[in-house]
Amino acid sequence: MQRYISLTKLIPEMLQKLDDEIVSFCPAVEIAALSEKEQKELLVAMEYAQAIPSLSQAQRIRQLSKEKQLSLEKMEEIMCEVKKGEITRVAFTNEQLHKYFPNSYTPAMMKREILALLKLWKKESWES
Repeated sequence: MQRYISLTKLIPEMLQKLDDEIVSFCPAVEIAALSEKEQKELLVAMEYAQAIPSLSQAQRIRQLSKEKQLSLEKMEEIMCEVKKGEITRVAFTNEQLHKYFPNSYTPAMMKREILALLKLWKKESWES
């Protein structure tokens, strides 16, 4: 019951990610222990890395917060780690991609556009 109560400390954006099942319950409990400012920075780090924290990552972030050593840079570093099962993933930094997209494009918009272009390329190249 205590863990469910702790979720009331999540900022609305993070709570929405939990409600949408983007962030899992156990990492959300760890994230709820962060300050409002730290939770907002974690959202930035998540967007930067295009990743969702695992339980282990959330626990390390919480521990750094507890030790007063947490920063946006450390969160970005943790969020950019390759997780088990993702070893075969392909990752690009925002800096790499922004060379090809308008500054107004968010990472989510870039991802959608890349997938649409790959789909078109597959159709033109492989299905001809």
